[in-house]
Amino acid sequence: MRERELLQHIAHRSADLTHACPHVLVGPGDDAAVLAPHPDPLVVTIDHTVQHRHYDDHLPLELVARKAIVRSVSDIAAMAATPAWALATALLPAGYPHADELFDHMARWARHFQCPLVGGDIASLPSDMPGPIVLTVTVAGHARNPILRSTAREGDFAYVTNALGGSLTNQRHARANPRIEEAKQLAGRIHAMIDLSDGLGVDAARVAHASKVRIELDANAIPIHTDAKGLHAALADGEDYELFFTAPPNANMPSQINGTPITRVGRVVAGAPAAIVILPDGSTLDASDQGFEHG
Repeated sequence: MRERELLQHIAHRSADLTHACPHVLVGPGDDAAVLAPHPDPLVVTIDHTVQHRHYDDHLPLELVARKAIVRSVSDIAAMAATPAWALATALLPAGYPHADELFDHMARWARHFQCPLVGGDIASLPSDMPGPIVLTVTVAGHARNPILRSTAREGDFAYVTNALGGSLTNQRHARANPRIEEAKQLAGRIHAMIDLSDGLGVDAARVAHASKVRIELDANAIPIHTDAKGLHAALADGEDYELFFTAPPNANMPSQINGTPITRVGRVVAGAPAAIVILPDGSTLDASDQGFEHG
């Protein structure tokens, strides 16, 4: 892999971008992208995908690329925003032979989620310094009224989309579908939301701390994926890329949106901020630290 050749490949493959996406005025190939302004607030996020940390060598390259895009798109979805564009950087081993293919897959998945790659950068490690592949993706979107973590209210019910846990089984973590449309349909009736990338326990606790409330989760109500090994997996495995959100009791929450199940799993109460699980025998478990650690 030579950086100049890869950048030429990227520019060539992106030549139709300004025609396919009218809000992209100048795409890859110049010093910077040029994007049309939008009347709604800009929502921006960034995330890493690190070899041996977020995926192993058995994951096909197409799914590596997909996951790198999904990790950031899921954050945009959690704000009830519409993805608009993406930037990507790659740190690759010296002489990495699949750079063109990796970019092509990333570009295709970015367009699939309606956030085309408009630019980025690449670098290769020195040959005497082996290291993992690191993909960093920034995604921006727009939302008239972004949904925050900090707006859960005492008396809200707590919900999740789909089933949780076991995401590393059968490469499901790399096949996740960010809940973009589901989040936008929820936006008018909910108070707070977060994407479940690190695990229900730790992510619910993040909402609790940001909102200065206590969240009680009903162990019997948490939907556990068939791949998961019980309640602990649903709380702590992470990498689900589902949504956790709170809504008032009168929200008239549907049982599903676009075929995605919606399950009430708890409630928001007064108390010291934490995510507490009410176990079947009535005892409690502090799940605030139940989740995936990136460090």
